[in-house]
Amino acid sequence: MESIPDKDNRLTTEPLVSVVVITYNSSKYVLETLESAKAQTFQNIELIVSDDCSTDNTVEISGKWIQENKNRFVKTQLITVEKNTGIPANCNRGVKASSGGWIKLIAGDDLLEADCIKSFVSFLKNNSEARIIESASQIFKNSFKEENFLQIHNLYDNLFYDQSTTPAQQYKMLLHRNFLHGPSVFLNKKTIQDVGLFDERYHLIEDHPMWLKLTKAGFKIHFLNKITVYYRLHDSSVFSSFSNSKLFNDFYLHRMKFDQEYIYPNIGFAERCSLYAEFYRKRIIDKLGMNRNQLILKIINSATHKISPYKWLSNNYLHRIEKQIIGKLSDN
Repeated sequence: MESIPDKDNRLTTEPLVSVVVITYNSSKYVLETLESAKAQTFQNIELIVSDDCSTDNTVEISGKWIQENKNRFVKTQLITVEKNTGIPANCNRGVKASSGGWIKLIAGDDLLEADCIKSFVSFLKNNSEARIIESASQIFKNSFKEENFLQIHNLYDNLFYDQSTTPAQQYKMLLHRNFLHGPSVFLNKKTIQDVGLFDERYHLIEDHPMWLKLTKAGFKIHFLNKITVYYRLHDSSVFSSFSNSKLFNDFYLHRMKFDQEYIYPNIGFAERCSLYAEFYRKRIIDKLGMNRNQLILKIINSATHKISPYKWLSNNYLHRIEKQIIGKLSDN
């Protein structure tokens, strides 16, 4: 790696990593996120906070903290806009403003494990071809107390990440399931620029389109078998299942355009029809006023979901790909 000056103008062979904190009405938690960036054992870090027109005091809190802690980082920047533009556009502003060759995106309510950046950079030393790396993550409800722990997101034993699995096979698998947990991904800046950055047409979906674009372009998704991120589900988060009393939140009810653009043209006719059926099943439940998190409605939802063919068709397709990979492993 090329030697570059660090914040004290000393030469370092470590890459410059841009930690990009994505915020929107994050005032309750953003200080914890920023402190986790400050606490990184890896030193050569640029910090960028990109805010998407928060209506609370996220910007004021972040600006004050940055001013007080700017000497910890090679460079700091606070980006604000006058109109809310959605998650992908907010990510793109942070990426475009970054100086580092590598990007670690983190939401303003999640935490980086202290060795997060160091672990990814160490992984690169033995996997120099990697351009996108996912790690394990821990998921909590509301706070990062032990009693609020929900699960570890870790699919390392899945063939999706196997050394012999090709980017083309990963792409086909991603058409049927989003295997990655976005908060735990480490990205090469030039690579995501080469595929056109995050797709800003889908305001709530920044990750799945990116993984599809990357794998379709021939970039393999690698896996670091280590927890690097603590992810928070809370009452006001966009995707939280605890945020309201609905069976389906707005994210699932408004993703049809994404499916039509990225998924439908690249899957079989039967799967495409079943996806339409599954979408309209949820839409009908919502329109009938039955989109409520109540026992009887859960039973109805479960019963109608079981007769939907999409899950069976999708799993069957994934099993076929897995057999191809296993067959390749046996041949070797």
